[in-house]
Amino acid sequence: MPLFTDPLKEIDAASVKEYAQQRGAQELSDDIVNEACQRVMELAKPQASCQQCFYDNTSHMVLCDSPFTVNSQAARQLIEDSAIVLMYAVTLGEAVEQEIDKLFMDKEITRGLALDSAAAVATAGYTKQLVDTLDEASAEKGYKAVWAMSPGTGDWPAGQTANIAQAVHAEQMGVSLLPSGMLMPRKTVAGMIGLNFAEAGGCSSCGGSCGGCAMAGHCGE
Repeated sequence: MPLFTDPLKEIDAASVKEYAQQRGAQELSDDIVNEACQRVMELAKPQASCQQCFYDNTSHMVLCDSPFTVNSQAARQLIEDSAIVLMYAVTLGEAVEQEIDKLFMDKEITRGLALDSAAAVATAGYTKQLVDTLDEASAEKGYKAVWAMSPGTGDWPAGQTANIAQAVHAEQMGVSLLPSGMLMPRKTVAGMIGLNFAEAGGCSSCGGSCGGCAMAGHCGE
C-alpha cells in the first residue's frame, strides 16, 4: 500500500516543554527545548501507513491479514457509527530513537527527556498531518474525518497498537514487533480514523469522548 511520506511540518516547543516537565525535567531551559525540536526535525524520517478497516459488527473483529478483536467498547461504538474507518501507523524512524538512547546512556538525562518529549510531540503532530491529508482527500467524495483514536486512550488497551501495526503492514516502514509485543522504534503509534458524511457534522456524528480523540477541538472545522 502507498506510504504517507510528507515532511514533518513543525514541532510545538511549548508542548514539548510542558510534556518534559510533566515527566520530571523541571530544570529545562528554552535553549534545550529548541535544540531538541531542531534535532528531531533533522533526524526524523516520518512515514505513515494507512488502509481501510473492514469490521464485523457481530464479532467485533477487524477482518484483515492478521484479524483481531477490538477490545474497547468506546472504539467499537465509534467504528459502528462511522461510514468509513481507516487504520494507520506512524513512525519517525530509528535515528531519533538511537539519539535518545545515546543521551540517556551518556547520563544526559535532561537532554534525553527533552529529545524524547520532542519526538512524542512530533509523532502526535505527524498523526494530525495524516488526518488532515485524509480529511482533504475524502472531502471530494463528501466525507469528513470526525474522530481519531489509538490504543492506550479511554478503555482501549495499549497492547492493541501492535494489532493495528500488523494490520497495516508497518514492517514496510521499518517497524518491527518484539516478542514482548512492543513495537520498535518505540515512538511508533497506531490507531483508527473515522470518516462520516460531511453533512452529518463533526461532534454530532461522534459518540465518543474528546479526551480520547486526536481531533479534539478540530473535528468541527
